[in-house]
Amino acid sequence: MLYLAENLTIIPHGGFGGELHEIIKTDYVPDAERIGQRLVGLFVMGIRYNEHFALWELDDWATLDRIQELHKKAFWMENWTLESVQYRTDWVRRIWEPATFSPNLAKMKRDNKYRSTIYLFSQSRLLPGKVSAYIDSVEKEMIPMAKKWGRNLVGCYQTVAGQADSSEVIEIWTTGNSNTEYGVIRQNAQKDPALKRWETKVGAWRTQRQCRLLFGVVGFSPLRAMDEYIQALDLMNAR
Repeated sequence: MLYLAENLTIIPHGGFGGELHEIIKTDYVPDAERIGQRLVGLFVMGIRYNEHFALWELDDWATLDRIQELHKKAFWMENWTLESVQYRTDWVRRIWEPATFSPNLAKMKRDNKYRSTIYLFSQSRLLPGKVSAYIDSVEKEMIPMAKKWGRNLVGCYQTVAGQADSSEVIEIWTTGNSNTEYGVIRQNAQKDPALKRWETKVGAWRTQRQCRLLFGVVGFSPLRAMDEYIQALDLMNAR
């Protein structure tokens, strides 16, 4: 299994994504999924609402090769590129390989614990030789801690191709369905002495770490807020 991660800088046309979200839904997702590129999540970046993040699941490298070939040759991909360029100014791609304990899309669709209004995106750059140790520590130490605070792991990934290097590890976690719930989870984490010990240990392996919040507010995204929140947001945007 592989994952295609895309960072998009968009030109807003209403709401959080407006027309770009609509053309992704109608003009890209159906054809992409027919060739094996399955949408996992489409998110709005916290604070910088013109930045969006898309995550896709692929079966293997052969699927990626087929997708790249179609991007070059298929007429509908040419039309999509011409259409979408009106709404985006940048589009950066990376290929991620999941850790063995990362849930796949089928599992995430079956279990509502992976649905959240707010997701935590953590990106760490590790020293040479420390990637495996870090991923192992996420599985054995961080996941049990995070469950106690109210977070669930959506995925842990290592970058294997694209505009980055193989020392990069990414985690995505659910982190609440409201600002209040997010605040409680964050407070629980900050008070946990086990987290402080873990951060001290893995901090010696990291050269850099960046955390962002992702908002699951796109109604057709498998990873998203619960439906009642999406409906309320749609009503607000329609006014």
